[in-house]
Amino acid sequence: MNLISLSFVLLCIITLIIYFVIPKKIQWIVLLISSLVFLFYDNFSLGTFLQAGVVLLTTYTMARLIEKNRDSKKAKYFLITGILIVLGVLLYIKYSNMFLSMFNSLFGIVGLNFKFKMINTVSLVGISYYSLIMISYMTDVYRGTCKAQKNILKCALFVYYFPILNSGPFIRYGEPGGVENNLYNGHKFSYEHMCSGLIRIAWGVFKVLVISIRLGYFVDTVFSDLNAYPGIFTIIAVCFFPLQLYTNFSGSIDIIMGVSEIMGIELPENFTSPFFSRTITEFWRNWHITLGSWLKDYVFYPLQLSSGIQKLTKFCKNHFGKKAGKKIPMFLSMFIMWILIGAWHGGAVKFIIGSGVLQFVYILLEDLLTPISEKLNKKLGINTDTFGYRLYQMVRTFLLFSLAMVFFRADSVSNAIEIFKNMFVWNPWVLLDNASLYNAGLDLLDFRILIISLVVLFIVDYLKRKMNVREKLFSQNIVFRWLLIYALLFSIIIFGCYGPGYDAADFIYRGF
Repeated sequence: MNLISLSFVLLCIITLIIYFVIPKKIQWIVLLISSLVFLFYDNFSLGTFLQAGVVLLTTYTMARLIEKNRDSKKAKYFLITGILIVLGVLLYIKYSNMFLSMFNSLFGIVGLNFKFKMINTVSLVGISYYSLIMISYMTDVYRGTCKAQKNILKCALFVYYFPILNSGPFIRYGEPGGVENNLYNGHKFSYEHMCSGLIRIAWGVFKVLVISIRLGYFVDTVFSDLNAYPGIFTIIAVCFFPLQLYTNFSGSIDIIMGVSEIMGIELPENFTSPFFSRTITEFWRNWHITLGSWLKDYVFYPLQLSSGIQKLTKFCKNHFGKKAGKKIPMFLSMFIMWILIGAWHGGAVKFIIGSGVLQFVYILLEDLLTPISEKLNKKLGINTDTFGYRLYQMVRTFLLFSLAMVFFRADSVSNAIEIFKNMFVWNPWVLLDNASLYNAGLDLLDFRILIISLVVLFIVDYLKRKMNVREKLFSQNIVFRWLLIYALLFSIIIFGCYGPGYDAADFIYRGF
């Protein structure tokens, strides 16, 4: 079920009406029913039912056993068992064909005339999201930061809460003011929450229908026929794709957050204006925040505290010095974390390279080259505390991220290399040839709408770094406030890309 579809709108309206009519103590049951409808809407079968049931029952049972045996070694074994089962289902559903393809390639290299057949697996929406949520829940129970949920139906609601299954954000059972207050205790209707939530939903829809879909038309046109659109076309498409991804992903998050806010449910923020970041490290602190936070808490820090890394730290300190002893183990843990980030995004090598390895290389180079850069700037008398220098850093970060995302968008690694080669065709004059530029998926009017919309987007993103934009909007005089709200709504109605030819399955992160 797509977030911008009549079925989702009807599901939300019915859910909201019933949610606020019934007593607060049973509101969670309405959320659970809506979540199950959302989960199985597109794909209900015995296989998907068993898939969801096995991982839920495993998570619920192991969490209870971990809590019951917290003071014994059994708790660790129950935790490992739970994680292995959840990961096993995830790996089978999402990555089995990737591993089989790798084995087939190896067999071909060594001359064996044998190939595994690909497996037809059916995945429920958001499997990568709810799998990590389950793992964090069992781990938090093991760490003692939260108690195991005794009601399996309430556990199911936590795991399968319907808005977040599409694109996140990640929620944790034990976070402050978390699941107990948000999902189980119920909420009264709030006019303020409804207005604020609807504004956020509209902003998310604007991002997707007015900006993201248009960017997608151009990107898809160019990447589907590289020979017809070389050089400057490919460069523009490479720069457009991160913007398409951002408006698509953050737009879906805005819709999710808005729907939850109307019900009084608070979710963690997933973006904080990432394209104003001056380094790749800062960029990833502002992009898919809950995924980064999850991996730090459940992968990076446990790795740093593991006996193997501790031994490596001691070895490096003794042989390479104190500084190297700290850096080398840290970078090893970070490398493993980024490999996992890349693998989480999809069962293909291109994701591991684009969303993992290259991001790690960028951060590694930043750490190694920053002292050299600081000395060079000082020697050349460059003032780094100026708008021009900050703009240079933001543009550099954007371009580096754009180049890495070529692998994310490409059909394969070889296709990504072909795209890179296509960028080096020298044809800047096409920018002056309207007949060429405006036939690449977008006409002149579409380009004008796109440019104006992107300017609005970046202005709002900049303001979000300084203030709460919606609170500021509601503090304005009624005429000015409604003028802006109507401008947003009519922009969606008039300039949104929907109707014949619009693919409602265009949410890029929906597949994860």
